[in-house]
Amino acid sequence: MAEKTLDPPSGSSVTMTNIRVFDGERMTEDSAIRLRDGLIVALGGAELLEPGDEHVDGRGGTVLPGMIDAHVHLLPGSPKQAVTFGVTTVLDMFSKPDLVREATAQGAGPDAADVRSSSVGATAPGGHPSLMYAPFPYVTGPEDAEAFVADRVAEGATHLKVLYEDGKVGPMSWPSLDVPTVAALVEAAHRAGLLVAAHISTAQAAVDLLPTGVDVFAHVPFDVLTDEQIQAIVDAGVAVIATLSIADGFPGKDGAMPLLGELALKPRLGPAWSETVKAQGERWLPPEFPDFTVPSDNVRRLRAAGVPILVGTDAPNPGVVHGASVHRELQHLVAAGLDPLEALNAATARTADVFGLADRGRIRPGLRADLVLVEGRPDRYISDTQYVAAVWKQGARLDLDGYVGSADERAGLAMLREMTDRVISAFQREFDR
Repeated sequence: MAEKTLDPPSGSSVTMTNIRVFDGERMTEDSAIRLRDGLIVALGGAELLEPGDEHVDGRGGTVLPGMIDAHVHLLPGSPKQAVTFGVTTVLDMFSKPDLVREATAQGAGPDAADVRSSSVGATAPGGHPSLMYAPFPYVTGPEDAEAFVADRVAEGATHLKVLYEDGKVGPMSWPSLDVPTVAALVEAAHRAGLLVAAHISTAQAAVDLLPTGVDVFAHVPFDVLTDEQIQAIVDAGVAVIATLSIADGFPGKDGAMPLLGELALKPRLGPAWSETVKAQGERWLPPEFPDFTVPSDNVRRLRAAGVPILVGTDAPNPGVVHGASVHRELQHLVAAGLDPLEALNAATARTADVFGLADRGRIRPGLRADLVLVEGRPDRYISDTQYVAAVWKQGARLDLDGYVGSADERAGLAMLREMTDRVISAFQREFDR
């Protein structure tokens, strides 16, 4: 077995043996990994183990790069929750600056997922997501673009989020940015070195924004994409964050919330979050549920056309939980036609490539030692990702039981309850008209 090495700096080393390795793109022939000073320094076989190393026997499990959730919204403590499920990086797609600063600082520590954020997204006055987050700065037209982007950069934004709709979506309509304003924002963001992720819900909205130069769609459209629209997305080189886990916000045919049916996840989810998800299934719901076979089929056809599909959950939507729902999203992607290796790639190397995270997303010498050891063979059975045995962030092994019952958990749930109550009340008023 060929050994791939990087001359390690001084410091203590960790060597994992008796493992299978998914390197972010494929399964390798390696059976051991050596870590030192927060980096991967070698891949190979049992010969990597040296006297004095901390030795981890993987017992035939599979090591993956730390997973990346490409679409979240922050809660207090959510980076700590995410990492307990093997998610070592989260990409926030709209949160207010104080929470972003708190989460980014938390994520810089050894026991929480690393945080990259858009800070406040660009939306029209009164536009989505005002129900959850108002007050915050709005964009009234192209003339606001330069200053809006500069303010987000000053807040530490690593990408820009723009929100656009082409008309009424579902039961409610919100004001939206127009296409010239989005184009001005994209131009300003690109000058500032920021990638642009666009919230869209419909196929027409997606096509409307292609000439603006947006880089990523933050959702797959919820209505049917035509073949011509799919080809236009291919030609534009836009990646798509699927967020199929939004479907988990509705009870299944058995009346239970889908996440709670994943028995391997429930112990780490803990009683408070389990009760919260259960209650979300008993909340007021519209008389007809959305048809989630449509976005799933869109993902299937986009993938077949060569569009990069990325893993993102849109946590903490109802039924969607930081970290835990990445495992559900992987299952949704496989059900939509990706094979397990493609789904794992969408949660690791592919997302790292699209968002310019060159130091992670793969298992290679010189990259961050953000790693997940899972029991089983997720390259064959994608649900095996749920069996997280250990997580390392920059070479440090994490305590996977420290979040449940913590002050972070209580603070996150309190904020979620407040936001959820506001949104459900607004939707119920609209439906009852």
